[in-house]
Amino acid sequence: MKIKVYQSEQDKYIEMESIGKVKYVGESFGVDGLTNGNIYDVIEVLKDDLIRVVDDSGEDYLYSISNPRPLDESSPGGKWIVVEDYSGKLSQVI
Repeated sequence: MKIKVYQSEQDKYIEMESIGKVKYVGESFGVDGLTNGNIYDVIEVLKDDLIRVVDDSGEDYLYSISNPRPLDESSPGGKWIVVEDYSGKLSQVI
């Protein structure tokens, strides 16, 4: 599924492929981070326990698969629940 994702370096939206959707369950953090109960598009599954997620900022960022939280560890984070899996990759890692 194609979605539009904001790219701040280019100051424009580009079309990217979403491989599925996940729901974040945990402590909300940051104005543009993750919010408890929100559903997010996933762009890519990477090695080293990471997925690329379009967060509340509208941009794509890397988050841990096992414990999504800010890099500065200012929040205990939470977990992902697979909502839709277009590629079959999310169900394998989450």
